[in-house]
Amino acid sequence: MISSKKVSAPPIELLSAIINCILLVGLSFSFLLFSKVIKNEQLKLYIFAVILFATLIFILVRFFPLVGPVVWTASFLLGLLLLSYSQVTMIIIFSIENAIINLYFWYNLMKFDKWENYYVTQTFAFIMLFVVFIVVFKISKIRQQIIGKQYDNIAIANEKMLATLLSVGDGIITIGIDNTVELINPVAEQLTGWSQYEATGKSSEEIFNIVNEYTKEKVNSPIKQALNTGKIVQLANHTLLISRDGRESAIEDTAAPIIDNNGNTIGCVLVFRDFSDKKAKQREVEYLSYHDQLTGLYNRRYFEEELTRLDTKRNLPLSIIYGDVNGLKIINDAFGHSQGDQLIQMVAETLKAVCRADDIIARVGGDEFIILLPKTDSKELEELIVRIREQTNRITIKNIETSVSFGWDTKNDETRTASDLVKKAEEFMYQKKILSSGSKRNGIIISILNTLLIKFPREEAHSRRVSGLCEAIGRAYHLNVDEVNELRILGQLHDIGKITIDESILNNENVLSNSEWTQIKQHPEIGYRLLGATSEFYAIADAVLAHHERWDGTGYPNGLKGEYINWKARALAIADAYGAMVSERPYKASLSKEEAIAEIKKNAGAQFDPDIARIFIEKVLGCVW
Repeated sequence: MISSKKVSAPPIELLSAIINCILLVGLSFSFLLFSKVIKNEQLKLYIFAVILFATLIFILVRFFPLVGPVVWTASFLLGLLLLSYSQVTMIIIFSIENAIINLYFWYNLMKFDKWENYYVTQTFAFIMLFVVFIVVFKISKIRQQIIGKQYDNIAIANEKMLATLLSVGDGIITIGIDNTVELINPVAEQLTGWSQYEATGKSSEEIFNIVNEYTKEKVNSPIKQALNTGKIVQLANHTLLISRDGRESAIEDTAAPIIDNNGNTIGCVLVFRDFSDKKAKQREVEYLSYHDQLTGLYNRRYFEEELTRLDTKRNLPLSIIYGDVNGLKIINDAFGHSQGDQLIQMVAETLKAVCRADDIIARVGGDEFIILLPKTDSKELEELIVRIREQTNRITIKNIETSVSFGWDTKNDETRTASDLVKKAEEFMYQKKILSSGSKRNGIIISILNTLLIKFPREEAHSRRVSGLCEAIGRAYHLNVDEVNELRILGQLHDIGKITIDESILNNENVLSNSEWTQIKQHPEIGYRLLGATSEFYAIADAVLAHHERWDGTGYPNGLKGEYINWKARALAIADAYGAMVSERPYKASLSKEEAIAEIKKNAGAQFDPDIARIFIEKVLGCVW
């Protein structure tokens, strides 16, 4: 039976109970603070459970006489904390713990005889419970607000992240840990040919079908590598993405694993872009870095690299052909650089047509070509030279026959350097060029003159008349045969620079515009460049340049005056002017002999050398000065 005897509660035990209740509350709140530091939720549960059971065991053993109020207080405090923590597992633990405490308490109730102590501590416990309940309620409410705000922020962040993934310019595919597609953005939809609805849940290999650009063999999935290794994986070069409808796109991509707070891989994100345009530009840059833009042949850089690469024993005998186009400068001066470029292109096409497919043909200068021939002996080389010459000698431009000078050499042993091979071939080419260049360039000049005369028939009559007058002036001055012949040729070639002038200007019957006169006034300089490039006509080039200079210094192109003008040019100026005046011209009627003589007399000392003008009239035309 329960004793009704009232026993005063020992102050020390009551005080100890109160202190332990306070410590328990402090311990619980300390855990709440400590739990904010710990990020691993599973670890928090374990620590909480340990603290819970350790506390209860301590109370049951240490305060057996006061077990009722103390255990009840501990039970409610821990229960409220557990409920505020909102973990199902911890609520289950609390329920089991509470049941055990209640059983223990009712089992020992009959032995409990300190009723006064019980009432005091129980009252204190209820007060503590009320305070703790209010505090925990406030904490729970604040925590719910914080959690709600965090959820809102997470939702907003997720929306922003989703919007970002859907709007970026790269293709993005997110893949789950089971290697199935979870999200695919519009760019990825366009490149793969799969929509979000169709792709979701399908294997990543089915959606992201990649092959090697050259072999067309399937490429190992970077997604699987990222999932297996937990590391970022970049796609190898030369990879093509095959879309659902069979389109091929050169791509570059990165597969990155998605890792949670515990360090576990939970998925993968694949970022890729269409590399086709960039790749095409890269190829263009690579092509231009190794090819000549005008001809499409290899350039000097490529040739030098290949020469180094092929300069090995297994490529012996190694042969070189060095070629140089004859008369390119003359063609440029006569017909413009567009015609010179066309000549270079024609030579390049001829070389490609004659040479073997694996021969390396390079343009290494403005008019220079090199052919690199691995495993080619001297006999094969000479046979190839014959074929190349036959074809290049057939090249004509503006009905003008052109030619190419060639030099060649063969390396038969390893002791000889590749640079020496090239040097010998180049020297051999220049030897041949020197021997033949004069006659070939002279032939080009004659061909240009013939083209001019065919193009403008009036120029043929004028050229012939001026040539005869110049020869007559030479005889009148009792010059020797060579000098007279030089004057005759000067009269014949003095207007060769007109080959570059538009036909409509030379045949214009109206007054020429300033721009048309500018073109007309360029023909002395063009003639000078053409004739100055040859050995046979070099001596008359200066006279052609100055034949429109005036005695008073107002002529062109250099404004020379008096004796500073080349004597042959002064003689040519009079013959040219007289020949023009007595000939029919589209813009002016011809003058009679008397009228032409009067003009020469009038301009003697201004336009013409007065002494040559007098000799011309008296001894060439047989008239009185």
